[in-house]
Amino acid sequence: MARLNKGFWLWCEFSSVDTEYIIEIQNKVQNELRGPEFKIHLTLAGPFDQITHSSIDGIRTYCSQKSPIEVKLFKYDYQEKFFQSFFIAVLQSKELDGLRNAMFKINNQKPTYPYLPHISLAYGNYKKTVKENLIASLPCLNNSIDIDKVSIVEIGEDINLWKVSERFSFSTAALV
Repeated sequence: MARLNKGFWLWCEFSSVDTEYIIEIQNKVQNELRGPEFKIHLTLAGPFDQITHSSIDGIRTYCSQKSPIEVKLFKYDYQEKFFQSFFIAVLQSKELDGLRNAMFKINNQKPTYPYLPHISLAYGNYKKTVKENLIASLPCLNNSIDIDKVSIVEIGEDINLWKVSERFSFSTAALV
């Protein structure tokens, strides 16, 4: 699938405690790789040419009726792709797939496959040996973290043009 120069993506964001935890790891990675800065997230769905007011309302309603989702962290990994250069692989679960499928359905699109759930720690082009050595120096991963928000992000090819336009928190009522 060709990349869009501009479009919309849906991101998962994490609880404040889990965000701090991931940022701490990202900072260690960035000290070594020195890639462009970006907000910690797990890409959920997209790209969408547009997101209508009806879709925004649908996402808001969906999130308000759902509890945070626990996702399992799998391992540190990397690919030879700029936007998947170095990341934490996330186990593809029934709950994560359900959230992803619901977002595509709300936006009247079919899910795109394959889906590689991950939390990017660095973007860029780095040598394989540098990435392998970095993995060996990073701390063991927590078993899981919580997704508690879905964000709509306007994306341009220039990372400095990425902008969160809407953010919807999951309900905490079901946790009480």
